Amino acid sequence: MTAIQLRAELFREMSPLLDSEPAMEKMLTFVRTLLPTKQLKRKTEQEKPYKTIPVSEQIRKWNGCVAFTEEELESDPRLKALLSR
Repeated sequence: MTAIQLRAELFREMSPLLDSEPAMEKMLTFVRTLLPTKQLKRKTEQEKPYKTIPVSEQIRKWNGCVAFTEEELESDPRLKALLSR
């Protein structure tokens, strides 16, 4: 079968189910499981306007060591801009 024939057959089989909302929800759930998660991950990586680089363990150990008070956040526009992203 060609791709056009397969598409036509698929729509022929789906057509009777399009009148039922529960059936459409089941079809949608099933179709979403057909996409590998790798493709979804690649798509989100392509949408990033920046390049991510790995962080060394020496830097990673300091993750979460800094805390800011509400007053500091309100007084520093750079912090406010960073945390609003």
